[in-house]
Amino acid sequence: MSDKNQDEIVGKYQPKKKQNLKIYSFIEKNLSESGRELFQSCSTFNQFITTQDKQNKKLVKSNTCKNRFCPICAWRKARKDAMKISVMMEAIKVDENKDFLFLTLTTPNIKADSVKTEIDRFNKAFNKLFKRRNIERSIKGYIRKLEMTYDKERFITKEMYKRKQAYYKKRNLKVGDNNPTYDTYNPHFHVLLCVNKSYFTDKRYYISQQSWLEMWRDVTDLPEITQVSIQKVNLIRGGNAVAEIAKYSAKDYEMAVSEDVFDVFYSALKGRQLIVFGGLLKEYAKKYETGELDKHMGKDQNEYFYKLIATWNADLLKFNQEYKELSSEEFEEYNGKLIDEIEVE
Repeated sequence: MSDKNQDEIVGKYQPKKKQNLKIYSFIEKNLSESGRELFQSCSTFNQFITTQDKQNKKLVKSNTCKNRFCPICAWRKARKDAMKISVMMEAIKVDENKDFLFLTLTTPNIKADSVKTEIDRFNKAFNKLFKRRNIERSIKGYIRKLEMTYDKERFITKEMYKRKQAYYKKRNLKVGDNNPTYDTYNPHFHVLLCVNKSYFTDKRYYISQQSWLEMWRDVTDLPEITQVSIQKVNLIRGGNAVAEIAKYSAKDYEMAVSEDVFDVFYSALKGRQLIVFGGLLKEYAKKYETGELDKHMGKDQNEYFYKLIATWNADLLKFNQEYKELSSEEFEEYNGKLIDEIEVE
């Protein structure tokens, strides 16, 4: 089989399974015996269906652990969430004649021992912010996603300098200097906002970027916050907003830096509500789950011909793959279904 045909398994599932095993070595002390077994054996059996040329694959069965810290399950959930959010947005745009904004509420980087209390504080600040009269008047619904990142770079890299040039210039720092935010964490919110079409033209509803910044500083009591980002969402499927809201709250490669770093992520995010729906978007989330929005979902145009069984080889750290032709019953079962996920990196 060519490398091109193996991209889905070798290029995506295999690296995530290896990360699953690395994270397992950190998380096992926090799990019950059954939890350890589920996590370690996650996705050791996978059944895909493929087109006749074997170029397009779709997962239909797998033994997943459903643990939010599992790289495989977090990625699979992100793909499902991306579809859910995009369908909700398209339905609201058509049925309710609304537009969308993408808001990022930043916070300062913090040390490990402050992470849990600061996230609690930011949650309270967000709730306080969205009870303000001007926001209640202007915002018809929202999806809030908590994301946390870790800075593992001891020195400032070219890429970091390019991304945060103003920050480093203000501090007279250059590429190669000690990174002032090394070994710190940054919890922040990505927020999808639903607004009236008249939001940008009606002074009663419009909230400027500067106003968002001032309000966020006020409710967090952190005047050192220098920026918030607010922009109109022009592209739904394939756009940045859906991907940012749907993606994982913690990147597996950051959690896997060390056991100490993982423990901070685990303590901060375990049991916490990571994605929150409000207003019109909460209503449409319920409609999505009951199938009321199926009319806004596209039908999978691929014709699936084979099933591909991918089983994990623990000795070689790779998936063994075997193709079998679909039976007539399986052909009917798997073809002509709705698309229920979107690719998320």
